[in-house]
Amino acid sequence: MGSAPIDEVESALAAFPGVGGVAVTEHDSDDGDHYFIGYVAPKGAGLDVTELHAYTRKALPAAKTPTAIVVVDEIPVTTAGAVDLAALPEPELDGLLPYRAPATARQELLCELFAEVLGVVRCGLDNDFFDLGGRSVEAMILAGRISTAIGVRTSMADLFKAPTADEMDRRLDLKADARK
Repeated sequence: MGSAPIDEVESALAAFPGVGGVAVTEHDSDDGDHYFIGYVAPKGAGLDVTELHAYTRKALPAAKTPTAIVVVDEIPVTTAGAVDLAALPEPELDGLLPYRAPATARQELLCELFAEVLGVVRCGLDNDFFDLGGRSVEAMILAGRISTAIGVRTSMADLFKAPTADEMDRRLDLKADARK
């Protein structure tokens, strides 16, 4: 049996409609971050992985939300019946790493707002809002929070044009300059 955090992540994934088998692995990155990778085998057709990501962000604390969810045909098991972790494929983590830290107070605030709305532990300057699972509803929420926190009216369209904290920071500079 897995550890309590792994069991909690597995239970959340297994509760989503259309998920048959589940396995979760725990990892530590080179920069000290701790993260989970979820593996799911669909039960029938029509498993919506985007919806599954959104569901896990709501069902789990940010620290336990899987960094990636990998769809496999079936969860491999050993002859003893346990999940064969060595047989699970390596996840594709492009777009999730590396992390570039904010350099200014406004960039730090933007990164915090992005992470808060997305339900992730942290968001760097280059992490794309939509690659991390953001959708239109979250974009609307984030635009409102940026407008309130920064004091510059920001729309959902701004977020589509500037989906990273770094790009949004530069876009806010342009908006401030235009108001002068």
